[in-house]
Amino acid sequence: MTGSQAPRTVRTATLLAWLMVPAGALLITAGVLDLVWWASPEADRLRSLLQDIETEYGIIPPALIRDGRGAVTLIVLGAAGLAYGGLAPLILKGVRWARSWALGGAFGIFLVGLMTIGADASQPKYLRDYFETMTAATIGDRVQQVQAALYPAFYSWFEDVAQGVGTAVAFGVVLTLVWAVISDADYFVVRSGKPDEPDEWDDAIARIRANRKPSDRG
Repeated sequence: MTGSQAPRTVRTATLLAWLMVPAGALLITAGVLDLVWWASPEADRLRSLLQDIETEYGIIPPALIRDGRGAVTLIVLGAAGLAYGGLAPLILKGVRWARSWALGGAFGIFLVGLMTIGADASQPKYLRDYFETMTAATIGDRVQQVQAALYPAFYSWFEDVAQGVGTAVAFGVVLTLVWAVISDADYFVVRSGKPDEPDEWDDAIARIRANRKPSDRG
C-alpha cells in the first residue's frame, strides 16, 4: 500500500511526525544558544551579580533568568525530534516498530517538555517584579548592572517558543498515532507484511478499542 493509499488517520500522524523535525531543530538551536551564552564572560558576571544580591538581600532571581542547566535537555529533546525524519516514512508504510518508537518518543518528549514548562510556571516571578523588589530594597542602582549583564532579550522567548512548539507537536503525534491505531489497526504490520507479536502499545490500544465497543453499539 503506497502513501497515497494510506488511511487518512495514518497520513495525519505522518504529517505530525514530520513536523517533529523542524520542532527538534528549534529545540537544538535554543539549547546551543544557551550553552554558548552561559559559557561567556557575560554569564559569569551575571551569575556573580545574582548570587551577591540573593546572599545579601535574599531576593531570588526570577525564573525568566535561565541558568543554562536546561540547555542539554533541550538538545537531547531536539535530537529526538530530528530522529522523526527517519520514522515518519516508516509510519506511513505501516511499520509497527516505527509506530511504537514514535509513540514512546513523542510521549517522552511531551512529558519532559510539560515538566520543564511547569517548572518555569511554578516560579512566577518576572524581571519587572525582580527589579521592583530590588528597588524596594533600596538597591535600585543594581538594576542597571543586571540589565547590562543579561543575555539578549530574544533568548528567553525563543526558548519558550521552542519548548512550546516541541511539546505541542509531540502531543499531537501521540494523539494522532493513537487515533490511527484505534481506527485503522490492521494497517500497522511489519515491513515484511507478516503479522507480528503484539507489543505494549498494541495491548494498551486494544483495551481502548474494547472499551469503545459497548458505546459504539449503543
